[in-house]
Amino acid sequence: MTITFIGDSFTLGVGDSEDKGWVGRVCEEAGVSYKNAGVQGDTSDDITERWKEAAVGADKLVFCFGANDCLLNEHRRVRVGKVERLKNAKAIMMAASRMAPTLFISPFPIAENEIATKCIADTARQLSVVAKMNKVPYVNIFEAMKGAKAWHSEALAGDGAHPGTGGYAEAAKLITEHSVWQDFLKV
Repeated sequence: MTITFIGDSFTLGVGDSEDKGWVGRVCEEAGVSYKNAGVQGDTSDDITERWKEAAVGADKLVFCFGANDCLLNEHRRVRVGKVERLKNAKAIMMAASRMAPTLFISPFPIAENEIATKCIADTARQLSVVAKMNKVPYVNIFEAMKGAKAWHSEALAGDGAHPGTGGYAEAAKLITEHSVWQDFLKV
């Protein structure tokens, strides 16, 4: 079984000196092979455009994105508005779940960026509703990650957004212990 992970730089594991990120860690724990199709800087608009190509040959699909949608652009507006974010997520959920068993994981917070983090928190909550309405499993670890010490301290010591090994290990632990992830592995 191969699980394909599609998302942004947090999915890719940017900042992890071990090059595992949370994706490598959760798959190592589960004993499954994986393909990481995370792309740094991707918004939900970008993922909407590329996910089908990345999903070719996948036995299962996991999506994790939304943080970049909430960053401010040069006009001091979020890069992808709320309606468009949710529309993108719903379209992906509906199409992906027809291709393979599909799971969504909440977007991750950005250290010391209160504007983006508030928007990401709203997105995480809204994705929960969209996922439930579309019967797509959803792992929401946003609040736990918002309070995760290693995630924040490592991000602040690095580029301000991406943690190191400890932060990704925190995320992986929360995911692997989540009953929705455990059930997804059994499908």
